[in-house]
Amino acid sequence: MELFNRNGKVFNGSPEVNAKGKPYTQVAIACDRCHVINGQRLWIMGIENNRPYSRTGFECWTCGNTGVRKVVDDRLYTSEELAKLNASADKRADKRFAAEQAAAAAKAANRATAETAYRAANADFLAKIATLCVNDGQAFWDRLAADLLSWFKTPTARQIELVEGEVAKRAKNATSAFVGTVGDKIELTLTIERGIPVNSQFGTTYINLCRDQNGNAVTYKGNSDIGAAGEVSNVRVTIKEHTIYNGVNQTVIQRPKLLQTA
Repeated sequence: MELFNRNGKVFNGSPEVNAKGKPYTQVAIACDRCHVINGQRLWIMGIENNRPYSRTGFECWTCGNTGVRKVVDDRLYTSEELAKLNASADKRADKRFAAEQAAAAAKAANRATAETAYRAANADFLAKIATLCVNDGQAFWDRLAADLLSWFKTPTARQIELVEGEVAKRAKNATSAFVGTVGDKIELTLTIERGIPVNSQFGTTYINLCRDQNGNAVTYKGNSDIGAAGEVSNVRVTIKEHTIYNGVNQTVIQRPKLLQTA
């Protein structure tokens, strides 16, 4: 009678019989803590250059230096028994797969429902982020939107402030026009949006990003302090040049002189 192990490999030899009258054979499980190195079995410390090494010279106390960790009984089967076992295993696998598929479908449905509810509750905020994702070179707003939608997070006050501020900024930038003509000397009322002093061995250089009274972008870089962020300054300036930066029309000024307010 031909016999097989559980993996379907043909057994060659004389089987033993257990207490229930079932055939089996004994299989030695190799020790995983020692190895023959230079003809001597030693306890290995690790793998180096894809080869086991031992710098202790110790024999293996796991297997008593036999190379066999343990001996186990390996049940043997007839072809009919093996076919039944495989059929049962396939049936269990199919059942488990169907259950996993059903669970995955339910999870996807629940997530879709949660996302629909989240989008409805935060429609205005997400719509504003979507407008910011256009021409977002660093993908900052894309990452923010993806993070919120991954976990359905409620937008924080800081996130709302950032989005509202960027939307307002872009709205201003969209309507920014060039001021005056290059070479003109004119008077402007400037709101300082950012003031960046840069100190060096040659003194302090001021970089100012401003808006004039009509919301047009005006920039200045020079040695004159025309005000700090949030301040409003009346100045007489010379138009140095007109530039476009990140799609925004900007007027660059020079030689600003602060004017006395009435």
